[in-house]
Amino acid sequence: MKSHERGDATEAAVIAELKRRCLSVSIPFGDNERYDIVVATPDDRLLRVQIKTGWIRDGTIEFHGKSQHTNSTGNTYTNYEGDVDYFVVYVPDLDSMYLIGESEFGTGMQLRVDDPEQSHETIHWAEEYRFEERWPPRPDGSATADDRPTVERVSEYLRQRDVDFARAVTISEYDLLVDTAETVVRLGVETGWVEDGRIRFHPNSSTDRDSIDWFLVYCAETSQAYLVDPDEFDTSISLRVDDPDTEMPSINWAKEYEFENRWPH
Repeated sequence: MKSHERGDATEAAVIAELKRRCLSVSIPFGDNERYDIVVATPDDRLLRVQIKTGWIRDGTIEFHGKSQHTNSTGNTYTNYEGDVDYFVVYVPDLDSMYLIGESEFGTGMQLRVDDPEQSHETIHWAEEYRFEERWPPRPDGSATADDRPTVERVSEYLRQRDVDFARAVTISEYDLLVDTAETVVRLGVETGWVEDGRIRFHPNSSTDRDSIDWFLVYCAETSQAYLVDPDEFDTSISLRVDDPDTEMPSINWAKEYEFENRWPH
């Protein structure tokens, strides 16, 4: 695939995923802007986003953080300083998006997915930059209110309940392995949020559901984790925390999905 075709495919994948998350996305007219799209936050801020394709090399995600232009002397590379607010990096091999502030990038950046052979003072762990971990960003350009990745928050949640578990050490469909009295349970950890009186989450569309036993959805707004069976929904499910304005024939009450009410299953 040629570079411009790969770029078009990445833009299409990112825009489709953002719309699947019900985010407002605008595309600038013409080719004069250095950002690819404008994304609206829940508090109506408009963020200029440059979309990049990422690839995995030596256990890290790499991407080009500069724009390339060709002139009579060859290729020139220019930083995006001041022209974009965020990069959204899409990695086709992982079918995952990562959100990086332009001010965080500096002159270069790699996101680590595997443990390094040698320790480093500063490591940018990929899971800490996952889009769902950082959206929406705070007005000061930093990550969300609780900067810890969801897997870390869930790990603390399970420790407080004396649940024995192990984290996946390689790229896997599951994030945690939990040892029960009868079997080992594979958990896929997801970030949930409250919207219109319901807890929502967006599982990765490429997840092999036969490779996990439960989605463990952690919602910081309720400080609660919820267990959802992959067979309980097709593409999406929401868990109601508030009474609906109108009567509905079927309601998935969040209380019924709370970890304590479903574990051990």
